[in-house]
Amino acid sequence: MDLRWVPAAGLAVVLLGGCAEGGLGAGSVVDAPREAESGDERERGRVVRIVDGDTLYLRGDGDLLGAGGADGTAVRLLQIDTPETVAPGSPVECWGPEASEALADLVPPGASVSVEADEELLDPYDRTLLYVYDAGGDMVNLAMVRAGHAEAVLFEPNDRHIERMRAAEAEARDAGRGRWGACPGGG
Repeated sequence: MDLRWVPAAGLAVVLLGGCAEGGLGAGSVVDAPREAESGDERERGRVVRIVDGDTLYLRGDGDLLGAGGADGTAVRLLQIDTPETVAPGSPVECWGPEASEALADLVPPGASVSVEADEELLDPYDRTLLYVYDAGGDMVNLAMVRAGHAEAVLFEPNDRHIERMRAAEAEARDAGRGRWGACPGGG
């Protein structure tokens, strides 16, 4: 469903609502969808390298991506978790290499991306927690879940897109996509 018209439709409701008895009058507040609000706040960057299926390095010159080191800023994709491939002392998990490859296919090194923050910006490992969007505006985090490469995980208080993530995971599980069809117990 194309949601680009929703903010304009909301304005029409506010303007026309005051005309009907008992409708919204002047001074009434209508909340815009969170996704529509956040689209204007996205910072642009470039992919430096992929670490695994849910972590990558990005470089930019804004507030979110400008403070990184020589490799750029370590970014942990919000609300997803992929099987491990690089955790010290841990074996490579089922579907881990495929998830890493999928992320590299979606946003290869050199690709232009845009990013969106939620409530909390850093994880315990000092990685920046972000939603990443490809050059076409599609959310990479969601694409990873939808294809069965990742599961939806809530990292509170960052909950902006969790319902979409959970719905995408349920669909991928039901269809047996990616890790859900290849790994015992889904990964």
